[in-house]
Amino acid sequence: MNRRTFSLTASALAAAPLAACGDKKRADPPPLPPVPEFSAERLHTGLEALRLAYEAKGFNVSETLQPGLSDDEFNNRCSSWLAAPLPKEMLALYAWRGGQQISKAPKDFPFSFRDCAFSTPDEAKAEYIRMMSTYGANPGDSELLRNCFPFAAFNGGWLVMPCGNQSLEPRLQRPIISVMQGVAVHYHSIERMVATVTDCVSHPKHDGHGLPSDIELDLWRRHNPGIFQR
Repeated sequence: MNRRTFSLTASALAAAPLAACGDKKRADPPPLPPVPEFSAERLHTGLEALRLAYEAKGFNVSETLQPGLSDDEFNNRCSSWLAAPLPKEMLALYAWRGGQQISKAPKDFPFSFRDCAFSTPDEAKAEYIRMMSTYGANPGDSELLRNCFPFAAFNGGWLVMPCGNQSLEPRLQRPIISVMQGVAVHYHSIERMVATVTDCVSHPKHDGHGLPSDIELDLWRRHNPGIFQR
């Protein structure tokens, strides 16, 4: 499916006003279901399930995934360009694998979170610079994005995790934010992102490019209720 079309629709839904009929004031959003406390072990199990889901569809993602990084190594590779301390979720992601080496070999396939490919720390640095020179130049987005880690990217779009406090979605502590045709929360957490993408890749109608939008949106909402229903 066309990512740009869906992202625009999702952003519009996420930004839809919550005011009741005849009330010009914006109502407070309803509470979201609680997000379980983060578990590195559970994240690694989910990432392995996603890797195997790709492989089961015949998509070779495993050979280009890089070895996992220790917390110290990962911090050392990012501390020169990211001011905020890396959260435990990012440390756990890169402890599993250190991103994916870019490959143009016909047999290889990107390890993607939907359609943004998993970046190495060096690629994340380059993507951070690109992101801050574009979306980050917007005063309304700069404060949020300068403390976000772009762990996945595709063609001028990014999935990022806030490394500090964020006001974009106060109901969530560590949401996954899409930066493309706007800045909007797309997943409650990194674990729910992985679960969402795994269900999409595993679906019988996933063809390597995506799913019909109604099926994908149903899976998305099942794992992340309230994100695209505001």
